[in-house]
Amino acid sequence: MGKSIDIELAQLRPKVLALTRKFFSSAHLDSDPEDIVQDVLLNLWRAKQNGTEIKNAEAWAVRATKNACISAWRKKTATAFSRLASPSANGNPDDKHRPSYDVVSDSSVLDRIRESEASAILQRTLEGFSDGTRKLLKLRASGLSLDEISAITGRSKGSVKSSISAARKTLIQSLG
Repeated sequence: MGKSIDIELAQLRPKVLALTRKFFSSAHLDSDPEDIVQDVLLNLWRAKQNGTEIKNAEAWAVRATKNACISAWRKKTATAFSRLASPSANGNPDDKHRPSYDVVSDSSVLDRIRESEASAILQRTLEGFSDGTRKLLKLRASGLSLDEISAITGRSKGSVKSSISAARKTLIQSLG
């Protein structure tokens, strides 16, 4: 069994790496894609060692890779937003109203402006959703599965999936 897992992981590695590189390139992430590849393949290996039945390892790896890439992007975005929102580093409350004269590159400033604009667009779009849809998105963003969200909200899994999918499409269109 161990040999077949090793072969399967070796065959999946190029696909997972290509997917991660493509995502990192399009999302302008400067992290090392190898970290995600190793995490995904290690998690797959652990799942199989623990006896988890995985019918399609490639589909599992692709889904895990996408989720890991999105998590990396969210972490980068959250870090960028916290930098934008935080006052001066020395903690003096009067300094938050003073302009900062730190030396920054033009691309860094442009990235911050783009992130800020994207955040404002997302916020306006989210405000246009119903309370129920916002709740579904928050539950999904917190890492809950569709089954867990269905149990919490009392809605069918298909209804939850459909609502989240429609909301995501609206969010993507608002950013497009």
